[in-house]
Amino acid sequence: MEADFSPEELYELEQSQLWEDAEFREYQEYQDFDPEEEVCFSDDSDDEIEEIDVVELEVPLKKGVKTKELSNKERAYIAQTLSMQSAIYVANASAEIGGTIHPGKKSVPNFAVKNLATKFNVNRSTISRIWARAKSQILTENIIDVRNQKRGRVGRKAKGFDLEILLAVPIEKRTTIKGLSLALGMSTGTVYRLLKTGQLRAHTNSIKPSLKHHHKIARLQYIMNQVIPGTVNTLPKFSDMYNVIHIDEKWFYMSQETQRFYLFPWEDDPYRACQSKRFISKVMFSSGVARPHICSDGIVLWDGKIGIFPFVEDVAAIRNSKNRDKGTIETKALQSITKEVIRSKMIEDLLPAIKSKWPSNACKDIWIQQDNARPHISPNHREFLEAATQDGFNIRLVNQPAQSPDLNILDLGFFRAIQSIQYKSFPDSVTSLIEAVENAYIALDPKAMNFTWMHLKYCMIEILTVQGGNNYKNPHKGKKKLERLGLLPTEIEVSEKLLEETTNYMNEGYIVNNVIQQNNIHHNVPTTT
Repeated sequence: MEADFSPEELYELEQSQLWEDAEFREYQEYQDFDPEEEVCFSDDSDDEIEEIDVVELEVPLKKGVKTKELSNKERAYIAQTLSMQSAIYVANASAEIGGTIHPGKKSVPNFAVKNLATKFNVNRSTISRIWARAKSQILTENIIDVRNQKRGRVGRKAKGFDLEILLAVPIEKRTTIKGLSLALGMSTGTVYRLLKTGQLRAHTNSIKPSLKHHHKIARLQYIMNQVIPGTVNTLPKFSDMYNVIHIDEKWFYMSQETQRFYLFPWEDDPYRACQSKRFISKVMFSSGVARPHICSDGIVLWDGKIGIFPFVEDVAAIRNSKNRDKGTIETKALQSITKEVIRSKMIEDLLPAIKSKWPSNACKDIWIQQDNARPHISPNHREFLEAATQDGFNIRLVNQPAQSPDLNILDLGFFRAIQSIQYKSFPDSVTSLIEAVENAYIALDPKAMNFTWMHLKYCMIEILTVQGGNNYKNPHKGKKKLERLGLLPTEIEVSEKLLEETTNYMNEGYIVNNVIQQNNIHHNVPTTT
């Protein structure tokens, strides 16, 4: 071809595909590339190009389409390929013109960028950015470095959020993400991102028993009675409580109103139905538990389970039905639990179970702790005392502080544990419900019961910290992990400073109570005890 090209004509040739001939395609197979250098290469490398698996597309992606992120090896391959094609392109253009092109001229044919964009499934602008960076380094450096420059966190900087704006929003308007977004004047997505980044936190709040000043003093006095004073070499600690039995009553329902299931996509949703969700069949149970006896090597000597007793009665069917004939004996749940029923259950069921299951080598001076429910009998009940002091046992009944379910093992976690097991059985009658609850009671791991007894002591420390209140966070100590590592303590110590502060607060509390009572007497106002 004999022709002189002006710079404008040369530019048009650069934009066309006239240079895409067989000789140029054959040359692409002999480009030098060092596979060991993932991101850098030099002109004096003679190694072959490592094959890179890419997805071939018929048409390169258009600008603005989100594509994959190129690896450093792919970026180096692109820069090396365009550098070699630029050398050929400039040399051929110089020969055609019959002159010499400026050595700083680094151009590539248009089809080269297009082919590489198709080969690596990226936008053409991505290839152009890599080549622009390589061109700036060719004239000044021997090694072309086109590695990804992203380090650490990348992307758009997060917009700042003024926490003072949130503090100005009343807490009653912060119950839902939508309500909070309306109060702050921002989108729900922004509030959700604040939750994910930790600038906001979600909190589920439950109602606690209301405590007055004398309730707090009674709670503190109860806890202080459980503390064994320290010695010269040891700190004060809580008693082991191996001779304490906690008792309580609870309703167990046939099924909970809402139940979670995990299903396959093709499975149908389970169907559950009852006559009324407000009147699901239920049975009240009375249970007693003591602290399990567990050796340091994890062997359970005694599980601490006294028994769980249902409040039921056997009655004859009044009329015929499709399920049974008239006169058939059925088990019915007692719906009215009176003081006489409680007394009978304790004397006829609880005390015999304690005497039969109590370890022979354990202390027989036993304390039974109950709450202050009205049907409960008095600690000085004559019939109970007569039955409790027989067979070498000295069993005494005490009441726990009022408004203090967190000081009872059963309310603290035992009932919830066996209820979660019972709900997996789905009983359909009173008899099957009783059987499911008793099986759950037996299946509960004694070590889990021991964790609950330890958790009670951790809660006592928190109660001392908040001066008898119940506005403390549930203490999580990782007891399972400590047991797995062999670091689970057998005794819970209390700091002397905390005990001293509690004693001073209790002394002040007694003074306040005495002043209030004297004022009430002076003004003829009845006092409460």
